[in-house]
Amino acid sequence: MDSLAWSRKYEVLSISRLVLHDLGFSVEHINSLTDEDMQPLGDGLQEYISKTVGNLLEEVRFMVRLYLAEKEETAWVREQKVCHD
Repeated sequence: MDSLAWSRKYEVLSISRLVLHDLGFSVEHINSLTDEDMQPLGDGLQEYISKTVGNLLEEVRFMVRLYLAEKEETAWVREQKVCHD
């Protein structure tokens, strides 16, 4: 359980200057933001999402369980097709 595969992280949400541009901010404004400016923006967004979603870990647990159930159902349907063909 301590392998690198288990500790690999998958990005859920990030903020970048490209995202800010897509949101309609001007190049001038974006260029005025330093890395030191961007970090608090990312931190603030993360904090806001955590408060808005409530218990984020419960949401993760629900989504993973739903995904696994759908995956198992799909595998079962495929297995049934093979058995009946």
